[in-house]
Amino acid sequence: MTKFEPSEWLNTFCGDYRLNILLGQGRAGGVFIAENIKTKELAAVKIYSPGRYADAAKAIARERERLNHPSIVAQLASGTVGAGYFYTVQEYAAYKQVGGCNGSDCLNLEEYLNKAPGLLDQDTVADFLTQLTDALSYAHSNARLPYGGLNPHGIMVTENSGSLSGRPRLRLTDIGLPAIRTPNDPDDAYVSQEEIQGSATEQSDIFAMGAIAHLMLTGAPPHGEIASFSALRSDVAPGWEGLILRSLSYSLDKRYANYQEFLHAITHVDDIPPVVREESSNNIWFYLSCVICVLLVLGFAFKDPLRDKFPFLEKIFPYDIIKPLPSDEGKKKPAEEKKQENKAPEAKKENKPAEKTAQNDFSDLGSITIVDVPAATNAPAQPAQEILTANGTALSGVEEKLAAEKAEAEKAAKEAAEKAAAEKAAAEKALKEQVEKLAAEKAAAEKAAREQAEKLAAEEAAAKKAAGEEAEKLAAQAKEKVNDLAAKIDEAVLGKAEEAPAEYTVKKGDSLWAIARNYKLKVEDIKKWNDMSDSSLKPGMVLKLKEPAASAEQAQPEQTKTAETTDKPEAQGDGTYTVVNGDTYYSLGKKFGLSADKLKELNDGQELKAGQVIKVRE
Repeated sequence: MTKFEPSEWLNTFCGDYRLNILLGQGRAGGVFIAENIKTKELAAVKIYSPGRYADAAKAIARERERLNHPSIVAQLASGTVGAGYFYTVQEYAAYKQVGGCNGSDCLNLEEYLNKAPGLLDQDTVADFLTQLTDALSYAHSNARLPYGGLNPHGIMVTENSGSLSGRPRLRLTDIGLPAIRTPNDPDDAYVSQEEIQGSATEQSDIFAMGAIAHLMLTGAPPHGEIASFSALRSDVAPGWEGLILRSLSYSLDKRYANYQEFLHAITHVDDIPPVVREESSNNIWFYLSCVICVLLVLGFAFKDPLRDKFPFLEKIFPYDIIKPLPSDEGKKKPAEEKKQENKAPEAKKENKPAEKTAQNDFSDLGSITIVDVPAATNAPAQPAQEILTANGTALSGVEEKLAAEKAEAEKAAKEAAEKAAAEKAAAEKALKEQVEKLAAEKAAAEKAAREQAEKLAAEEAAAKKAAGEEAEKLAAQAKEKVNDLAAKIDEAVLGKAEEAPAEYTVKKGDSLWAIARNYKLKVEDIKKWNDMSDSSLKPGMVLKLKEPAASAEQAQPEQTKTAETTDKPEAQGDGTYTVVNGDTYYSLGKKFGLSADKLKELNDGQELKAGQVIKVRE
């Protein structure tokens, strides 16, 4: 299973939902508060790591989206994201980490019970079980969902939105998903034997609800033998003990058969007779057996003095209860008797008359087999030399045959070695050719990859250049629009600026900024032209609002002078105009009786620069 890292998921997207806050992390994945970027609504997004539980959630996703019940958290969407991670989007229910909760309306059932001031009353327990039974019955009647997986951690408790009785509302979040189990998991108290074996049924959910009822009534899940309720609580009906014992029965025949039967038992718990527990005498027999064993041990330990004092104990502890081992004399006696028995036949043999003569008595030679040699015939004896010659000829033939076979074996071995060498050379050649082919293919692939990378880099550079040029063009257009807009605002607010007089007499309430704004001048220029060290004015003071001609002649470069001489430009004969400093499409449009947009259209929206020739007529 791929390890789930919550930090890698924050501010990422699952469909239209941005994951904002981690609510919790478990063995199968995590839960986040998410926001729909289109509708701005909050939801709970569950991320399942690839594996068994992701597959189970994926298998029932479409079925879960069909459910619409007040005790089941609605599933809004689902899908796959990343490296095989599956996610589900659920209605935003009450979760513990959400700010603004009052501390009791956003807990699962186990947390809710731990925070409760005491054990729940039986009416609340009956209401909770009724809600669970109703939700499970609806879910399995309207969708194809597997049974099992029910435990307090998958049941949320929401306050002030519940039943007509004013009690909290339970809401199932993981209905249809298998229980996540680990060794010694406390949730095993809610898992039936058949669910552990992978064959959960409707009765498996009844087993889980019986364990949940035990948790709500006693404060702990059932483990081992269930204690008597009469010893735990006196404020609940005795029938609850019978209901829970029947729900937790390992025998399916004794357990409630379906949801309706279990619901009937909840609503008629007062009619269920109390459980009769029989007093077991096993402990008495156990202690009695221990006493008997101790007495027997003591009896064997002190059997001799007890027998002497109480003769009747000899029947219980007889003297020969353990027989002694046989002595060495007893071991020798059987051997001697056996030896005497073996000697008896020999004595009988000696009494028999001797049938063998000294000539054929070979008993002193041990185990010798007597072979009868045939009598010699009248054929003449073969000379020894002929025998040797015949044997030598036969031996020579055998040697020649062995030599021929050896030569053939050597020849076959040589041919096999040559064949193996040829096959090895062919295999090495084929391997070398394959390696060369792979190297060529690798080089070609690297070359193609390099060319592709260079092509992509060139395209990226071209795209960046085009994007830069487009950005510059857009910036110029934006600047032009800003200038035009500023001019329009100035004209709308202040009206058309008046031409500054050579001198201006300060009035009461005037300021340098207001005078400069009115005549479209700069405060610094006014202060410079009037040798002012500060911005203070006095009524009656005469200010110069134009730069003296001599200083202007000295300060302005030749190009600026030329531009000033053409302060009121006119179009040339060919309908063009040379741009000077300070010209804008808006100002030129006013001069030539055209709109700024029309001038831009005639000049393809170019940015105006001093010295540039533009069209001012169609």
